[in-house]
Amino acid sequence: MVSSSVLSPPRHSIAQTEQGWVLVIQDEHCSVMQVFSTAASAQRSVDRMFEFFHTMSAQSPRACEAA
Repeated sequence: MVSSSVLSPPRHSIAQTEQGWVLVIQDEHCSVMQVFSTAASAQRSVDRMFEFFHTMSAQSPRACEAA
């Protein structure tokens, strides 16, 4: 198992398009794209996602396996 301290944090971008504000979050393994009606709602999603990643990386691997 790769230590979470070795992995770089996810990158994100928010761009305005004709369809709305497009949020892209990606790391070494995956990429997620979602469209929001406002830039503020896209940024709130980024904040929640980074909080999730921080919470998960703070847990020990043993705690994750038990869940």
